[in-house]
Amino acid sequence: MKRFVEGTASVGAVGAGALMALYFAGPALGSGPVAPLAIETRALPLSRAEGAVERVGQLAFLGAIQLDARDARFGGISAMLWEPGCNRLLAISDSGTWFVLEPRERDGRLEGIENAWIAPVLTPDGRPPLSKRSADAEALARMADGSSWVFYEMDHRGERFAAVSACRPDSLASAPDRRWVPPDPANWPENGGMEAVAGVGLSLTITLEDVPGPEGGKLGLSGAPDGVMSRFSWMAPQGYQPTAMDPLEADGSRMLVLHRRFTPLEGASAILMEAAMGAGGSAVVRPREVAVLRAPLLVDNMEALAVRREGERRFVYLASDDNFTALQRTLLMKFELLPEDGSGR
Repeated sequence: MKRFVEGTASVGAVGAGALMALYFAGPALGSGPVAPLAIETRALPLSRAEGAVERVGQLAFLGAIQLDARDARFGGISAMLWEPGCNRLLAISDSGTWFVLEPRERDGRLEGIENAWIAPVLTPDGRPPLSKRSADAEALARMADGSSWVFYEMDHRGERFAAVSACRPDSLASAPDRRWVPPDPANWPENGGMEAVAGVGLSLTITLEDVPGPEGGKLGLSGAPDGVMSRFSWMAPQGYQPTAMDPLEADGSRMLVLHRRFTPLEGASAILMEAAMGAGGSAVVRPREVAVLRAPLLVDNMEALAVRREGERRFVYLASDDNFTALQRTLLMKFELLPEDGSGR
């Protein structure tokens, strides 16, 4: 939310005042039991300019929808994972709420949401979060043993959920069984921590949003929780912050990373980058550009990324954090990642 509050001058004094009031009051925190969630969707084109656009960079467009719900807890999506066992998305919000989203697709194109569920992200004592500081979940990673880690800003930490799965919405009612505090979090800004995290085997690959790396770029960490973490520099595009990461291959040899930026003049934009992650890590990782989303293309505060692996094909879902305001939207977009040479699917 911080990045977009800083840029609110472009929406006018009334809009900026409303957004600032919400920022300090805070959104509705996760609460209640696991329950079905009614979501309304509206299909959107990739570009608002004349003529259909079906390709951006290496991405082939496979549909986009805007998501709305009357439940005040809906919104703020900050991370998500694809669940191949049931073709659902497991998502999390920065106000401490789980979402399960079951996409409705026809001929591979995203058309809507078939079913959805909502639940609070429980604290270690089995209760819903009591404050924004304890609820600010920003990243989600799945490990080889089936566990899921949730990573928080403000109170920088990771918490492990042993069996949470979108395939079993009732599992969202479980509490974390393990807590991990990263090295040197006292030196991190409250809103610039672990935004982009991926699980590789039983280890983590982490890129921080706003902490300098050892040789420039953004600080990266790699290793098992509670083990020795190696450090690297992720060379993000100038002016952009990494917000989500997911492996393109099960072994983590290639990573896809989402970056976002907001300026009063340009508005929102996003860049997808891909990088080969060498064995044992590298001191400096220089990713290459996959695609850029900026006006007139559909884009908002893009924070969530999920890779769907189907044989040799790779599908990419992107979602935006609406910051619980009417000034922004919750978008869900689907693409296919095409080969680097631009050849067909």
